[in-house]
Amino acid sequence: MYWIKNTLILIFLFLLAFFVYKFNNINFLHNSINKKNINNINFEKDDNCFNSDNTICIKTDTFNISIEKNTGNIIKADLLKYKENINSYDPLHLLRSKKNFIYQVNSGLSGIDNNNFYYDNSYNKKKEFHLLNNDKFLLVPMKWISKNGISYIKTFIFERGKYFVKIKYDIFNNSKNKINLSIYGNLTQSINYDKEHHSYSFGIKTFKGAAYSSSKSKYEKINFNDIVKKNYVSDFSNNKWIAMIQPYFVSAWIPDNFIKNKIFLDRVNYRDVLIGYQTEPFNINSYENKQICSKLWIGPKIKKEMLEISDSLYYTIDYGFLWFLSQPLFEFLSYLNNIFNNWGVSIIAITCIIKFIMYPISKIQYVEVEKMKKIQKKISFLKKKYKDNKNFLSKEIMNLYKENNINPIGSFLPVIIQMPIFLSLYYVIVESVELRHSPFIFWIKDLSDKDPFFILPILMGITTFFMQNDSESDSSLDTFQQKIMHIMPIFFTIFFLWFPSGLVLYYIISNILTIVQQKIIYKKFKF
Repeated sequence: MYWIKNTLILIFLFLLAFFVYKFNNINFLHNSINKKNINNINFEKDDNCFNSDNTICIKTDTFNISIEKNTGNIIKADLLKYKENINSYDPLHLLRSKKNFIYQVNSGLSGIDNNNFYYDNSYNKKKEFHLLNNDKFLLVPMKWISKNGISYIKTFIFERGKYFVKIKYDIFNNSKNKINLSIYGNLTQSINYDKEHHSYSFGIKTFKGAAYSSSKSKYEKINFNDIVKKNYVSDFSNNKWIAMIQPYFVSAWIPDNFIKNKIFLDRVNYRDVLIGYQTEPFNINSYENKQICSKLWIGPKIKKEMLEISDSLYYTIDYGFLWFLSQPLFEFLSYLNNIFNNWGVSIIAITCIIKFIMYPISKIQYVEVEKMKKIQKKISFLKKKYKDNKNFLSKEIMNLYKENNINPIGSFLPVIIQMPIFLSLYYVIVESVELRHSPFIFWIKDLSDKDPFFILPILMGITTFFMQNDSESDSSLDTFQQKIMHIMPIFFTIFFLWFPSGLVLYYIISNILTIVQQKIIYKKFKF
C-alpha cells in the first residue's frame, strides 16, 4: 500500500513540475516600437552553399556560411562538426532561409537611407572564401557605398575552431555634412518550428525562443507567443547580448559594450519574429571615419567556449527551474565522462553515487514502511471503530504512530528527494550539447533520444516489478491493491517509451540498486 502511495506521489510531483515549467514564463512590460531595419527575406535555392551573383560563400573548419551581398546578412549557416540527425551525414543546418521557415542574422547601419547604398563589386570580387589548412584566421571584407559619399566596410573575421565571428564596421564619411547613425543587428526567425530543428517528443521541452542579457539582469527570456502578442524595447544601456535559443544550439549578437545600446523584440509578419539591438546614435564629422566591432555566436551551447566572448552567454544553456541542480549535476557528469569516456557509463556511475549518498534516507524509508505494516491490523480496527468520527480517528492513528515511534513522512521522503534529481537529469540530457548523439552500447546510438527498440523501457518495467515485489508483502494489500501493483510496471513502461534513453538508463540502475538495498536492509533488520 505504501509503495503505491509513493508511486502516486511521484506521478503527482512529476505532473506538478510539468505545469510549473509550462507556466514559468517571464513577463515583460512592453512599449510599442515601429518596425524598422528589417531586411527583405531571401530564400535558399538548395541545401548547399549556392553560388550566385548576390551571394558570398564561406567555408571554415566549423562553418559553411552564405552571406547576401546586397545586405550583408547571413542567410545560411551549417555547423560542420554536428550532424543534422544521428543517421545523417549532412551537417546541422542552423540558420536557414526557406519559403516555409526563416532563421537568419541581419545587421547594418541605421539612421541613414540604406536604399542609397549598393554593394561595391570592385572592392572584393571573390565569391568564395576558404580557411586554408595553415591559416588561423579568415577575413571576409564587404563594402557598400552611397551616392552622397558615405561608405562602410563590414569585415567578417573567422577563427579556426571557433563558433563566434568578429564583425568590424569601418564607416567613412566622405561627404560635406556631419552624419548621425547607429549600428543594428537582429535575429529573425519563424514562429513555426522547422522539422530540421526538431524538439523532443515528450511533454517537458526545453526553452525555445528569444533571450537577452542586460545591465539589470544576466538572463531574461521570452517565448515567441509573447513576442507575437506584444513588442518590447529597452532603454539605452550597457546591454550584453541578444539571442535566439533552441535545444543544444544558439545564435547571439554580442555588441560592443563600450557603446550603449537598446534591445527590441517585435513581430515582422504573421509568421516571423525578431530580437535585435541598436547602438546609441553617434556622429561622424565630414571626411572622418569611425570603427565599431561586435561579435556573433552561431553554434552549440558550450559553456567554456561561450565564456571567451561573454561572462553570461552560457546562461542560454537553459536547464529550466531546476538549473541550480542541473548545473552541478552536469559538471559532475562531465568529470565522470573524462574518466570513463562514455556518457552512458558516466550516468551509471553517477546513479550509483547518488544511491550511495541517499542510502541512510532509503534505510529510514524501508524501516518506516515495515513498522507501518506491523500496525495495519490496529489501524483497520480503529477505522471500523471510529468510522463515524473522522477527527477522533485521526488523533488515535497519530497516537498509534507515536507509541510505535513511526514517522509517516519517512516512508516517502526518498521519493520527494529523487524527483528533483530525476527532472534535473532530464534537463541535462536534453539541453547539454555534449550528450547530443552520444552513444552508449550496441543499439543505443544516442542517449538524448528514445531507445529505438524500446528495450530499456521494458527492462525498466521489469526492474520496477521486482522492486515492488520486494518492497510489499501480499498480506498487507487487498485484492484491488494487488491488481494496481501489477499494472504499475506496465504503466511505467509505457510512460517511459519516449523518454531519452539516458534517463531510462538512470532509472533502471536506480531500480536495481534499490532492490539490492532492500535486501540488505531487510536482512539486517530481519523484517
